[in-house]
Amino acid sequence: MEQGTGKTRIAIHLAEHHFWNKKIQACMVLTTKGLVRNWSDIELPAHHSIPYWCDVWPNKVVNHTYEGKLYWWLVNIDAILTDGYVKRIKEFMKIYPDFMVIIDESTVIKNPNAKRTRRALRVGQLSKCRLIMTGIPTPRSPLDLYSQCKFLSPQALGFPDFASFKYRHAEIVMRTMGQRVFPEITGYKNLGELKEKLGHFSSIIRKADCLDLPPQTQRIFPVPLTREQRKYYDELRNEMFTIIKGEVIDAKIVIAMINKCLQLCSGQIKLPDGRYLDVPCDRPEALRELVDEIDGQTIVWTAFVRNAEAIGKAFGKEALLLPSGLTLDKRQAILATFKSGIGKILVANPASAGHGITLTNSSNMIHYSRSFNFEHRAQADARNYRIGQDKPCLITDLCDPNTLEKRTIDILTKRQEMANFMMDGKFLRQLLEEDKMELEDA
Repeated sequence: MEQGTGKTRIAIHLAEHHFWNKKIQACMVLTTKGLVRNWSDIELPAHHSIPYWCDVWPNKVVNHTYEGKLYWWLVNIDAILTDGYVKRIKEFMKIYPDFMVIIDESTVIKNPNAKRTRRALRVGQLSKCRLIMTGIPTPRSPLDLYSQCKFLSPQALGFPDFASFKYRHAEIVMRTMGQRVFPEITGYKNLGELKEKLGHFSSIIRKADCLDLPPQTQRIFPVPLTREQRKYYDELRNEMFTIIKGEVIDAKIVIAMINKCLQLCSGQIKLPDGRYLDVPCDRPEALRELVDEIDGQTIVWTAFVRNAEAIGKAFGKEALLLPSGLTLDKRQAILATFKSGIGKILVANPASAGHGITLTNSSNMIHYSRSFNFEHRAQADARNYRIGQDKPCLITDLCDPNTLEKRTIDILTKRQEMANFMMDGKFLRQLLEEDKMELEDA
């Protein structure tokens, strides 16, 4: 289900249905740290239809079977790797042997080789019922589907292992580089077959199919680099090193060079020892201009830590900062303040705040800086474009069109198109080839 279409509400009612039919006694929700409190404080109180009891990891599991209530156990997905979780789930299963597992934002288990994925698959095997939810099932490629589907059932897609699935649905050629021989994915195949299999156990719901939302417009607001930025940028891009304030900034591989160039465009650079250097830029002034032209609150997304600090300094008390690493209580308090109408702007990072929060009190969104991560971008853009939004929404990207920032935006746009047309094999091959050519040209 696409972001903002009510998938959490449906999941809650499905668990309640299984409870009333005496199929389960409890439901375990595995999700990201930021979404745990969203479930306990917002979703369950708003959408439950039967009595329930809720505990949040790492609180002790309590026996409520005698009360006739559905027991919800909300767990941070990263906690399943800890010894404490192993001990706690044994207690949970002893009290509630018949339980359901829901993975909210199931792309957290898209990597079949990750320890977290293997542990989640094991937990799923012990449960009576399983459900996965995500608005973006394929943030990188159709291969992301394998472990998500395996969680539901090892036989869901009909393959004994990931290698078999990959060779069935990926076009692979062997490449040679010096003494090294390695496989390279050049496209995807048999996607109609994959779509047919998914249709037997999944549902796809888009906003356009079920919501009457106002229009959402996207635009680019050009902010040319300053003379100093341009000097450092050109040196880093062409020579793969530059010197800023006496510090040598080098990038020995292309991906590192691209990331550092994106940082420079936004007015910061991170040193190997963790320190930051500020580079004079016109972006704070451009942000102020855009925020002041809108009557209402604005959500500002930035991919880099120092950007948020610079924005906070420029806007003072008008800005509410939502950095990563906050306690759940502090995070919720800042969000509640913004939703109450206090604060001109909310500054957040898509990686830590792009999931599970609803910000329909704002219809204006600005991307101050960005990374190549499509899932983070798509989740961020959906925070205010969902159920409850009644105003036309505007998304603005600040960028210098004559830098790698513009190519980053183009690639993110294509990744959105790939998510929309995932089952079109020709389209996927075209995207893959174009992305490869663009990165090589960069």
